[in-house]
Amino acid sequence: MRSRAAALFVIALVTRLPFLTDEFWAHDSVLYARAVEIGFDPADHRPQPPGYLYYVLLIRLVNTVIADPNRAMTLISAVAAAAAVALLYVLAARMYDQRTAVLSALFLMTGVTFWGQSLVALPYTLLGALTVLVALLLWRAIDPWSDPGPTPAERGRRLAVASLAWGLAIGFRSDLAGFLAPAWLLAALSTTLPWAAASAAIVGAATLSWLAATVALTPGGADAYFAGLRLHLDFINQRYSVSGRGIDALVNNVRELARFMGRALFALIPVLAVVLLSRQTQRTELRHPRRAAFLLLWALAPLPVNLLVHAGEYGYMFTMLPGLCVVAARGTIGAVRAARMPRALPWIAGAVIATNAGIFLFSEEPLSRRDVAKRDDGIAEKIALIGRVEPRESVIIVTAYDQVLLEHYLPGRRRVAYGPDTTPTLELSLSCPASTCVVYAWDEYFRTGAEWRTVPLPSGARLRSAEISPGAVLRVRDGLTLEIR
Repeated sequence: MRSRAAALFVIALVTRLPFLTDEFWAHDSVLYARAVEIGFDPADHRPQPPGYLYYVLLIRLVNTVIADPNRAMTLISAVAAAAAVALLYVLAARMYDQRTAVLSALFLMTGVTFWGQSLVALPYTLLGALTVLVALLLWRAIDPWSDPGPTPAERGRRLAVASLAWGLAIGFRSDLAGFLAPAWLLAALSTTLPWAAASAAIVGAATLSWLAATVALTPGGADAYFAGLRLHLDFINQRYSVSGRGIDALVNNVRELARFMGRALFALIPVLAVVLLSRQTQRTELRHPRRAAFLLLWALAPLPVNLLVHAGEYGYMFTMLPGLCVVAARGTIGAVRAARMPRALPWIAGAVIATNAGIFLFSEEPLSRRDVAKRDDGIAEKIALIGRVEPRESVIIVTAYDQVLLEHYLPGRRRVAYGPDTTPTLELSLSCPASTCVVYAWDEYFRTGAEWRTVPLPSGARLRSAEISPGAVLRVRDGLTLEIR
């Protein structure tokens, strides 16, 4: 088992290292870098609350060797993705068998958005690795088939270890506190009350130690930290949650969740459907209700938060994706069993894996290899082009989503930054001290009219520009439509 897990780790890592990005990927990437370069302060969004202290410390540790925060984060992403693949193999082998384990690991390895996120400076593949690690440790406390079976005391000790890992994982990604709670509760029910109580105390102590350290390291102390945290939570509530926006938020979260999960799964959807539609497969899986319950509680626990609070982005799906890869592996095996075609398993599984790998390598889908490279190269090309324009006062950059990125790469350049959701309409007089100035529409998502020209870039990334005279007015409609008058 160890040799196969190690081989899968190496394969996953090797298939990622050639594609690592060179530029900060997004707003949050810069915030994490600021925490390393300037200093840790969640109240000042270095990084954003709740602070992700252990992730920042990990970046800082790697950065001491690399001396490049972006490269440090992309390496962490790649290694974490490879670790998640290897750990999922071990977990699925313990829960089921070697066939299920290999398929689960390969499904996760070739997941399009999981592959893409492992190339960029964001913590989401680490989120995936941590959720698999804690799930593996929790399953060891439940496992009814190990030989020899664990004694009640041994189950308790295993739960305590899993609880410590869970508490520490929360220091990397605080959303794991709620997402792993149902699986932990099932594991706690498999041991004695004293061990369950002790394990709960371990989780609490590990979580409190992370929180206390975060507050202590925040320059303004507890008042500044919790004020910043409240503002951040209020922002999420008002912008994304059902409690803040009502049914509109639910509709939007359902739509976003379907989009994010669909692109995370792609070719896995048909084999997942087998589990939902095949009664024979369902009967097979429900022969061991505790195993089925654990898998579903682990994989689907984030759904209520995603639907009612915030669907997030592609990387938020990685708490669910590993478990769903195991379900997809069982669906693949169930399909060939139901069809009485056992020899077809390698062909069906190979087709699923090849389809997802092909989408990543050759398509233009979000977070595919080409999409990632286009954005990465495009950022560098835009920065180089705009940075050469003189005088500096003659340049205005309009952005809806990348203000922090522009602050990092083009400091001192004039910017018009707004939020399309909070400011769907805008009318702003553009100050132009020269006879003519140039306005650049930075974001790919902008819609522009005939007054804008497309600036050719080698990567194919989109950059639009418009020349303006003194007194020109910028108008924003529908959040992303730009007009110059």
